[in-house]
Amino acid sequence: MGKIFKRVLALFVVVAFLGGMPCQAFAQATLDDILKRVEALEKENAALKAEVMELKNKPAPAAVVAAAPAAAAPSGNFLKTKFDMELYGFIKVDAVYSDSEAALGTAATNGAAASYNAPSNTLKKHQGDFNMSGQDIRLGINFKPAVMDDGGKVGGKFEMDFAGNPSAQATYTPRLRHAYITLDYDKWGVTAGHTWDFFAPLNTNLLNSGNAWRAGNIGHRHPQAYLTNKWGKILGGDVATKVGIIDSDDLYQENSKTPVVGVYASYDTKIMGVASNFGVGGIAGQSSTDALGTSEGNKSNDIYAVTLNSTLKFTDWLALKAEGFEGSRLDRFYVNNAVGTNNTSYNATTKGLRTIGGFMELTYNPLKKVETNFGMGIDQLMNDKNTVTSAAWSSNDTYWTNIKYSLTKDLILGLEYQRFNTNWVTGVDSTDNRVQSSLIYKF
Repeated sequence: MGKIFKRVLALFVVVAFLGGMPCQAFAQATLDDILKRVEALEKENAALKAEVMELKNKPAPAAVVAAAPAAAAPSGNFLKTKFDMELYGFIKVDAVYSDSEAALGTAATNGAAASYNAPSNTLKKHQGDFNMSGQDIRLGINFKPAVMDDGGKVGGKFEMDFAGNPSAQATYTPRLRHAYITLDYDKWGVTAGHTWDFFAPLNTNLLNSGNAWRAGNIGHRHPQAYLTNKWGKILGGDVATKVGIIDSDDLYQENSKTPVVGVYASYDTKIMGVASNFGVGGIAGQSSTDALGTSEGNKSNDIYAVTLNSTLKFTDWLALKAEGFEGSRLDRFYVNNAVGTNNTSYNATTKGLRTIGGFMELTYNPLKKVETNFGMGIDQLMNDKNTVTSAAWSSNDTYWTNIKYSLTKDLILGLEYQRFNTNWVTGVDSTDNRVQSSLIYKF
């Protein structure tokens, strides 16, 4: 029995050993397969990492780069509310010397550096003075035209400075220059508000903010409304007309119960290659012999003017302009003295003072950054026997020259010489030599 048991046990061990060999082979085969799979996964993972890194380092598509600047805020002068608006203007500092007390505009005041004439009576016959001013600045807003459903364009302008109180010695007060609305179509348009007198559109290039007013340059800024018609080509040139009404801001004129009626016609053409503009205009109205509120204003005298002007642009660096006028009772349109031609100055005939005058100016730009101007103007009284005031003059003429140099496109340095010769109705003759320097920063 012992021998049989031993043989069975030995057989069992052999069978068990021999049976385990396939299991070991199977286990070994399974492990090899797992290792191969892991190695493949590691390679795939490494490939995915490399692809991710490549995508991170790759530049953005061109369309995305190009679109980025569009999100940036626009640069330059702009304002935007319901309509687009543009802010503009300049800061101007003036220094003026006069040899006959004309730097201050009026004697014994520290106002703007504007001068219109030589003073009739100074502390001494040739009392000199010096003045600096920052009043002659500009601050404005252009309302860019908005297109309506019918094709018309609505726009406007607002502009001010700080020359509102010439007698203020320390505090400069704001002054309205422009506030108007425009409605424009291809062939016609309407302008309404406070702006330049449309019947006499030319102005000088003086540094002196007096602008040769009361010395040959007629017209200023007043409340008005006028219709513009563009007639197109006639005799080879463009013809346009304006007709409207003006309030002269004068109590005597307002008490007459009627506005001043104005007309203007312009003709743009070329003459032997020279760009040329010719204009003719005029006003007509009434002025009461009494101020507003003092009587019913039954008596009145005529307000009228006829104007002629021309601008010739020979080249980009040479131009000539001229304007002339003749009329009566024009003190509010900056003819003669502001006091000298109103109704309180008339004798028993109650006739308005008649005046004739004009100005001429040549602009010559020898270099790109240099502008020079040469001009002259005169304001001549035609019936000085009708006045009883010493505030009016028989004649007032002026001559000027200036040079403006652009340090940059926005910063200008200017120097100007101007001479006034004023002959007063009292028989007093006075002269003034005036030198002005200006620094102007545009924005």
